[in-house]
Amino acid sequence: MDIYSTVCAVQNLWLAARAEGVGVGWVSIISSQNLRHILNLPEQVVPIAYLCLGYVEYFRDKPELEDRGWGHRLSAEELVFNERWGERTKTHPLHRAIAVQRDWPGRVMGKNSKEPD
Repeated sequence: MDIYSTVCAVQNLWLAARAEGVGVGWVSIISSQNLRHILNLPEQVVPIAYLCLGYVEYFRDKPELEDRGWGHRLSAEELVFNERWGERTKTHPLHRAIAVQRDWPGRVMGKNSKEPD
């Protein structure tokens, strides 16, 4: 259970940092084996996240992975199943709620004013 608690803590840290204007980046270019060696981690320590935190000039409209074509954002409809793995239905209340909330940042907050010209 401690791994799941750690993952939740990472998400909470990320959300809190973003709310305070601090950028967070997940370092994914270092293998866990190399990270273990670099940080001299004992065998019983499992690295969950290697993060960079700091103030940034602006926040991107889309994640950098998506901007650079390294990956794409999956829709919630692709990730949320009903009752069993792989079962989807657009009539499920969760899918209707997701559809209604899809563009809430744009409607509520407007365009990111910190983005460079």
